[in-house]
Amino acid sequence: MRQPYLIQAASFFTDNGQVGLDSILELEYMGSAEFECGVVPESLSKIKKEVDKYIFCDTIVKDKTITVFCKREDFTEILEIINKLAENKLRLKEWIEFGDWLTGKKVRNDLWWDIRNHFMWWKSNSAFKVEFELLIKGQN
Repeated sequence: MRQPYLIQAASFFTDNGQVGLDSILELEYMGSAEFECGVVPESLSKIKKEVDKYIFCDTIVKDKTITVFCKREDFTEILEIINKLAENKLRLKEWIEFGDWLTGKKVRNDLWWDIRNHFMWWKSNSAFKVEFELLIKGQN
């Protein structure tokens, strides 16, 4: 797994008339050209190609419950990465507010997507998880 660097932040979104992942997520403008050259759709495509290897796992980071969506074999390493991000111990291309949320600050974003390593995590939300699972597996 590569060192996380490009993390796309997003907010839960509902009833916006869009289709696909855009119907449940609003991607944050990240402010860097690296996010604008097709890496988000490329990451989504890679996830969908191997979606049967992916799991949903609820876990606790600093007393907050998050859902991690990743390949089963990567979960332990990803949890280590998320914990480093929680402590602001990794340098990313853009600030993602994840650590702020963990300390109780109000933040705009609900979901974070490592678009180089093709995994996501979000503030635990069972309704979002159901919709996301239907979309990511191509059933909606």
